[in-house]
Parts: sequence; C-alpha cells; structure tokens
Amino acid sequence: MTSGSASCSGRASRTDLGDRYLLLLSCVLLGYALLGKGFAYLGFPPIFIGEMTLFAGLVVLLRTGCLLATLTTLPSLALAAAMAWVVLRTLPAIDSYGFDALRDSVVVMYGSFAFIVIALLLDDANRINSILRYYGVFVRIFIPTIPFIYAFHRYMGEQIPKWPGSDVPILQSSGEITTHLAGAAVFALAGLSRMRPLAVALLSATAVMASAASRGGMLAFVVPVIFAALVLGKVRALAAVLVAGLVIFAATFAVETAVSDARIATSTEERSLSTRQFADNFASLVSRSGEDTEGTKTWRLEWWTIILNDTVFGPDFWTGRGFGLNLADADGFQHRKDPNSPPLRSPHSVHMTILARAGVPGLGLWAIILVSWSIALSGAARAALRRGEAEWAGLFIFIGCYAASFVINASFDVALEGPMQGIWFWCLIGFGTGSVMIYRCQRNT
Repeated sequence: MTSGSASCSGRASRTDLGDRYLLLLSCVLLGYALLGKGFAYLGFPPIFIGEMTLFAGLVVLLRTGCLLATLTTLPSLALAAAMAWVVLRTLPAIDSYGFDALRDSVVVMYGSFAFIVIALLLDDANRINSILRYYGVFVRIFIPTIPFIYAFHRYMGEQIPKWPGSDVPILQSSGEITTHLAGAAVFALAGLSRMRPLAVALLSATAVMASAASRGGMLAFVVPVIFAALVLGKVRALAAVLVAGLVIFAATFAVETAVSDARIATSTEERSLSTRQFADNFASLVSRSGEDTEGTKTWRLEWWTIILNDTVFGPDFWTGRGFGLNLADADGFQHRKDPNSPPLRSPHSVHMTILARAGVPGLGLWAIILVSWSIALSGAARAALRRGEAEWAGLFIFIGCYAASFVINASFDVALEGPMQGIWFWCLIGFGTGSVMIYRCQRNT
C-alpha cells in the first residue's frame, strides 16, 4: 500500500514506541469485539482498560510530534471543536453529577483516539500496512470464534462469572457484533483478504443470529455490505451467497414453523435466535410487526420527539441539557425499558444523545464531522479508481463502509456512548483521515 520507511513529511519515525502502541491498541480492540462489555470492565475502577489505553495513546501522540499536523483537515478541525464544546458543557456538571458527567461525555471525547491514530500514520506511513495486517489477524480470530461466544452468552449467560463488585459478566456479547461482521465482509469484498467458504458460512450464520436480536444490527450489516458490493462490482458474488443463504433460511423457517409454536417476546432480551424472529425484525422495518418490535419502536419515537421539542424547538437550543443528567429519568422513560436490561441513561440514537446533551451546536459539529469525513474518503476512493489504484480504493471503501456500519447501529441503539463501539468508531475515523492525508501526499509527490 505504501512504500519507504519515512513518513509523509519526509521524517523517519523516531522510535518504535508507536509500533508497540499500535499492537496494544489492536489487542484492546480485539478484546472489545470478542468479549464486549465484559472486557470493558477490565481495570481498576473508575479507570478501566479503555482509559488506560487512551492515556498511553496521548503520550505516544505527543512523542510523535505530529499533533499540529493532525489538525490540518476539516474533519479533524470539526472534531476538535466538538470536543471543546463538550468540555465546556461537561465541566459545569461535574459538581452536580460527578463521574456520570465524564462518562456521558465520552461519546465525543473518545474522539481523542482519532487524533492518536492519525498521528501514528503521519509518523510512519507504513503503519497503514501494519493495521491491515493486524486486521487480517483479527478477522481470522473473530469469524470462527464469535458465533460460539454469542450463542454461549445468549443461552448460558447465567453461568458466566461476573466481575467482582458488579453485575457485569466477564463475557457479554450483543447484536453490535454485526458491525464487525460487516467490516470483515467488506474487507474481503475489497480484495484486502480472501475468505474461505467455511468463513463465509460462519459469518452469514452469525449475522442472522445477531440480526434476530437487533433491527439496528441487521441494518448495520446489510446496508454497508450491499453498498460495497455495488461500488466494487461484486454483485454477482454477493448474489450467489444471498441465494444460498435464502434457500437455507427458507428451509429452516419451514421446519421451525412446523415443529414449534410462535412465542411472543416481551423484551429485546427475550428475542429468540430464530428465523421467525429474524423475519419479524425485517418486517418491522417496513411495516407494523409484533408487539415487542412495535413497542420498542414507539417509545423511541416518543422520546426523540421530546428531545426535539426541548432543543430544536425549545429552551435548550444552544446548550442542550448537559452531560451527567440521566435523560431516561428526566424524560420519564426509565419504566419503558426492557425489564431485563440495565437502567437507561441515553436515548437509543447517538444523534439524539448529542442533540439532547450538547444542543444544536453540538449536533451541527457532529454532522460536519460525518459529512466532511465521508466526502474526503469518497473523493480519495474515486481518485484512486481513476488512477487504477485498486488497493487504495479498496482501503477507502473498506474504512468508509465499516464506519458507516457503526453509525447505522448507533442510530437505533446505545452504542457509541460506550467504549466497546465508541473506541472502535473513532479509531476508524482516525484511520480514514490519516490514510487520505498520506494518499494525497504520496500522489502529489
């Protein structure tokens, strides 16, 4: 992908500290993807593995000497402005809400990882190849392992030991794994790795299981993969997999409906990993469906309407309601949550979370980050395609679709508000920004 050991600025990497940190960060991301919230609780409360990795990364960022260079793009400037705005909205709330204010602010403050990754790439452009190599290892570990971890957590969750002093099991997988399944699928479609038929089967089966538990997870997998197939001209290969999958799904659905009765789920946690539940989730996207799926859709829309009336059309237009306040308690939606789920703090949409807590200015900066980053990445992908640079184009499409999967999932669930998805997302934002900067630099020279 890149050549030479020097950075884009012509300055050789000063130390291998950045390489060691990149390996550490890759291992942490693997832990989040496999073990979920269970891995996030590794550490010494209130400092967990995510915070430790962040503090170490900030040291590495300063050591690279690339801090100012990371601020030379519009997405980076918008992110820096958004982080500054969140700090201004968080500091006054610390006296009243304490650690809760800091915990709520990470939805944007984890953006620090974006600057860390950008600096690592600017310090040594060859780290793009290292990241791709580490991600290839990640896929080879994740795909054959996650189906069993996910099923074990769903069916044997009561037997999983918990972290001392908490109700969090040391292994907790969720429907959010569809983001990584989408990433792995696009990674192969983009020609960055080869996926064996068994891996394709495992990936598809896990995607169906996770989609049965989460409609947002279903969209987070389907939309980016189909988009990547269309852009990369891999529609025929995707169609072959879909036809085979539909035949297996139809046969399984027929057997399931013939030998078992329908069971109405009263909460998300009670949704079964079945073809019937998958079909119900899919139907709920375009029409009315079962009691459970319609119920969760209704209270989300009601809550989002309250937030819009309070900010866009109300008194908190400029400031939002700040960080630390439990929005579910304040808006009277705590009793509407799934009875088997932890207490709610934020609405099931990252966009509404940012709007409610940081006001319209915060939401505007968030939109600028997403739009400007997408434009930069798509522009670089088009340029690479015109120049016949298939590897670069595949890289940009992979990063863009992967990050889009996180945004889609976070639009319907509490995802980027925590480290499991938040740190992954902001690392992808940094990876995309840094890669575009390096590509432009190499193309111009």
